[in-house]
Amino acid sequence: MPVLVKDYIWRQTENMVVIRVPLNGVHCSKVDIFSSDNYIKAHFHPFLFEVFLFSSVKEPRSKCTVGDGKIVFELQKTECDYWENLEANLSKEEQREMRKKILERSQENARAEQERKCVKRAELDRLAVRHQIVIDANQRKRIDEIKGKVKEIAMRELEEWKSSNQTKETKVHSLAVSGSVKQDVPTERKSAIYKKNFPTNKSSPAVEPDENVKPVPLPRQNGTVKVHFTARAFPTPQRESQAPEEEEWLKKQAEARRRVGFVVEDLSPDELDPVWLKEKGDNFFKLGNYLGAVSAYSHAISIGSKMPALYMNRAAAHMALGNLHKTVDDCSTALELLTPCVEMNSLSRARCHARRGTALCRLGMMQQGMGELKAAVALQPNDDKHKMDFEKAYTYVEADELE
Repeated sequence: MPVLVKDYIWRQTENMVVIRVPLNGVHCSKVDIFSSDNYIKAHFHPFLFEVFLFSSVKEPRSKCTVGDGKIVFELQKTECDYWENLEANLSKEEQREMRKKILERSQENARAEQERKCVKRAELDRLAVRHQIVIDANQRKRIDEIKGKVKEIAMRELEEWKSSNQTKETKVHSLAVSGSVKQDVPTERKSAIYKKNFPTNKSSPAVEPDENVKPVPLPRQNGTVKVHFTARAFPTPQRESQAPEEEEWLKKQAEARRRVGFVVEDLSPDELDPVWLKEKGDNFFKLGNYLGAVSAYSHAISIGSKMPALYMNRAAAHMALGNLHKTVDDCSTALELLTPCVEMNSLSRARCHARRGTALCRLGMMQQGMGELKAAVALQPNDDKHKMDFEKAYTYVEADELE
């Protein structure tokens, strides 16, 4: 039960209220603070400071400072006036109702803020995409301009080269016609080169080679090059490995897996079916063999990890063994798989919320656990067990607050 802090000091002006709460030796990093327009709370185990304010304040303009062994609340008044007292005169029932309303309003504000942030994030993502599209378009435009300039230069150089070659060929032809150019290669040599590159059929009549025809090489033949790699179970290349030691290691690992019964080659077809494994785990659970149930569900999850029923049932087995943190994790995973939220899976979602809420309550997180149990009752309002669990948790929290 927390110890209520009563030795606080407060003072006020017409516009401000300043409250100083001693930390009593607790480190400032372990202080949990909650505030609203008419309620403030500071929890630093095992102490609790809670005040229902005499009048409302402007929460956005107020601030809280933790340090130097104290907590300082600087609250901006909504109305400029002096208060008769710091705390409002409320009964226990009125405080409970106000606390409930403040919590609901805070949750609604948190959801609204989350939605606003999501909308803003989506808008920023759209702006980023549009900006990136503009950048890509400009970059493509610059690339096209560079390509156009390079192509223009290449075409101009090609035209110049063609013009220069045509001029040279014209000069050579005119000199050959006038008889002033000597033949560098004899006619017999040219004929031999032509016959070597272009063989003719002996039966066909001989054709005199044309001196202006140049030999053309044969086209290349296509083919396929096959590459074979050595199968390796280790990441190192075979030339850098120690084959005998690696083989011994693989044999030891296979023997270890075979002893625990999870070698795929040694399993029957039924033992590789997640549905069969789920039924096996259910039978273990009914017989009270919770460790066997957890093992069966875990092996089924390693084969089919998208079945929410496996996580739900394993959470129940973990809860029976007292593994509360694992129960919370499995229920959370099952709720992620039970989407979209439809009437067909409402019963499964209610059970997940109920088991997670019970585990959180046992871990001491009563407020979070009550929220989960409340969600289970909302999904299955006719389930008396969920209602009883919620009423028990609510009674426990109420008794804790009264103490």
